[in-house]
Amino acid sequence: MKKNVLISSCLGAALMLGMASVASATSTDYGSKVDMKYDRGARETYALQPYQSTCPVHIVLTEDARQNKETIGQSGSGALLTGDIGRWVADGLIALKDYGYVVDETSSLDPPAAGITVKTSLTRAYTWHLSVKIFSMVALKAQFIDRNGVLQEKYYRAHGDKSNMWGADSEYVTTMNYGLNNLLPAVARDLQSLCKGQKVDAYTYSGPEEVTKK
Repeated sequence: MKKNVLISSCLGAALMLGMASVASATSTDYGSKVDMKYDRGARETYALQPYQSTCPVHIVLTEDARQNKETIGQSGSGALLTGDIGRWVADGLIALKDYGYVVDETSSLDPPAAGITVKTSLTRAYTWHLSVKIFSMVALKAQFIDRNGVLQEKYYRAHGDKSNMWGADSEYVTTMNYGLNNLLPAVARDLQSLCKGQKVDAYTYSGPEEVTKK
């Protein structure tokens, strides 16, 4: 319990610094556009828990609903410019196939004939650094739609962190992938219940320590 409180306190302080950094990073700052590609191998644990797929999963392209859609933070060389990163999130969700699910993409929001359609909006995605560490935060709002309509809405939040080895912009992207890959196990676990028409918790937070324990 004390460890969790300490982690939350440290992240809270870091979060304030990170948000300030994101707010100050605009397209007028010196910086370059970073390549926001999803990397399934950029993770803090490789111990994936496979599930017996209980229904097909249909992924809708993620809506980028961030207030600041231009950057994911700021490095020593300036703003980390990105633009819309909905594709990056959707590619991450497609990687749910690594957890044993049959996954495809769809543009339809109609109730599916079978399985679960996952519609997401990205509300937070940013990085910040403290000392020799880079941190990331990713937050999603998810709508799960089954053949009867919207089954449930849920919020997910996850963070990742890594050592800042050489200060390259690509390290910030790697840390963002850490955060997204820390979020995926929670979605994979929830789909076991959602595929059966059952509700799940309305909010889940995932950090490296939670992923490692699963």
